[in-house]
Amino acid sequence: MACIDPQTLIQSKIDRRLTQYRESPRLEGVMRAYLKEAAEAQNLACRMIEFFDLDKAVGDQLTILGGLIGWPRCHCAGQLRPIFGFECIDECGPPTVPVAGFCEAEWDCGGPEYVEFCFTDDELYRGFLKARVIANRGDYSRHGLTLAARAVFGPDAVIYIEGQGRVSVATGRLLTSIEISIAHLYRQALPIAPGVRLDIWHGNGPAFGFGDGWGGFCNGAFPVQITIN
Repeated sequence: MACIDPQTLIQSKIDRRLTQYRESPRLEGVMRAYLKEAAEAQNLACRMIEFFDLDKAVGDQLTILGGLIGWPRCHCAGQLRPIFGFECIDECGPPTVPVAGFCEAEWDCGGPEYVEFCFTDDELYRGFLKARVIANRGDYSRHGLTLAARAVFGPDAVIYIEGQGRVSVATGRLLTSIEISIAHLYRQALPIAPGVRLDIWHGNGPAFGFGDGWGGFCNGAFPVQITIN
């Protein structure tokens, strides 16, 4: 958005004064004084918008945008606790639950299933915010869901399966252990109509199929469904 220089804005207003007042330097001085304050305030507000561009904002700016959009950085029950174990992708297929090794996972001693999660990665957070914007518009169309899914998962995300009261999204890539552990948050962020269940599938690349975002014969992968309680 191009912001108008305060002096240009002031002069544009001065030029509109009535003819009978054009020969009054004192009146013009008063008008310029008041217009200067208004023009500087307008210019400041205009420049602030640049710092709250969803595509460019970082850190606290992104946090403020998240509050306005209705998607805060921290969620009380935002992350499923990782299960102790080790990933086995090549032989066993993509993981369907969050798995972590010795130093990252906790033994299940009766603690809460979900713990607080805060988005520390701005890019991960940005994707959720973009998806939430589409959801706030109430755009539950295939186009809207595809755009939102690609905002959080990447350009190869597609609507994988559709059925009565159920829709599945294939991510087009492997999700990280963190992304798997917050899979239930995708259900809250993506534009899914009330009464419809969202499932998430991920794999070693674009899903087998044809068209934009699909992997085709040679490179298509067969994704697996992530377990979401």
